[in-house]
Amino acid sequence: MKQWCLVQADTALPVWELKTGMLRPLPAPGHVRVAVEASGINFADALMMQGLYGDAPKTPFVPGYEVVGTIQAIGEGVPTEMLQQRIMAFTPFGGFSSMIDLPASQVVMAPTQLSSPEACALVTAYVTAWYLSEVLTSVQPGDQVLVHSAAGAVGRALMEHSIQQGARVWFSSRNPEKLQALAEEFPGQVAVLNRSERPWWTQISADQKFDRIFDPLAGLHLAQGYKRLRPGGVLLSYGAAVRSGRKSLIRDALMILNSGIYNPITMLLASRSIATLNMLHVGRERPELLLKGLKTMAERAQNGYLRPPLAAAVAVADFESTMLAFARGERQGKLALVWNLSHI
Repeated sequence: MKQWCLVQADTALPVWELKTGMLRPLPAPGHVRVAVEASGINFADALMMQGLYGDAPKTPFVPGYEVVGTIQAIGEGVPTEMLQQRIMAFTPFGGFSSMIDLPASQVVMAPTQLSSPEACALVTAYVTAWYLSEVLTSVQPGDQVLVHSAAGAVGRALMEHSIQQGARVWFSSRNPEKLQALAEEFPGQVAVLNRSERPWWTQISADQKFDRIFDPLAGLHLAQGYKRLRPGGVLLSYGAAVRSGRKSLIRDALMILNSGIYNPITMLLASRSIATLNMLHVGRERPELLLKGLKTMAERAQNGYLRPPLAAAVAVADFESTMLAFARGERQGKLALVWNLSHI
């Protein structure tokens, strides 16, 4: 078994080490052993490198939230027909591994027509989008929807779902090339280049209001978004990307201050609300709910109802440089560490 271990975080050059280890001879009862084809890379992994992910274990540890692979061995009590099944699963840490043992009850059959990197997008990105747009709220036909960081895997999944539901989607990104690509993929929607020198709220007329805003940014983006909600509108906050970079107490304080202070009674009178999501906490307390989401995404992908974008495959030798570029915002969309390039 090989694993990419984060040895030291919160430094100018985070330290990764490719370690080799051994698993027990057979999986534990009720578990399966997965030969991992692809390990999904998420923005949370970049935050862990920067020491900005509060729920991360102490270093050294193996990050990684999701895997796609083939079951190579089974523990006692696991049906023999699961052998050689191609599956996908959540891995709350530990996913950057070439081999991993998981509870058999937590794996889902991977859609047959998707490559392993593409299937990785279903696990965290699409299930996050599902939870935001179908559990915490619902997008209705005719809704005005604003999706921030739309070039990321979650943002694109939110765009796809909102358009399928009949919404008009405004979408933002700081990358003009990615923004143009999304505009070509989803014609008829509204693209907004969102950069620090020209933030999104300066480019949208004051009378443009939204029913749903999906915000992984926080700070002034959240405060300005709340002001743009129509009665009955919901702002869904699921990240704080304005924190990305090296640790800074001053920047953290400014983020909290700029995000605003909200009184529930004032929100009630205005009929506007904010909902938040930390998928790691939901997964710990409600694993059955995330499993439901994963099964739903697998079924929709298998039936052709959704199609994740082509994911960028990252070779083992390129992993460290890719993670540094990803943390700097130079890589967007879905990335997946591929242990054997034949699985692309």
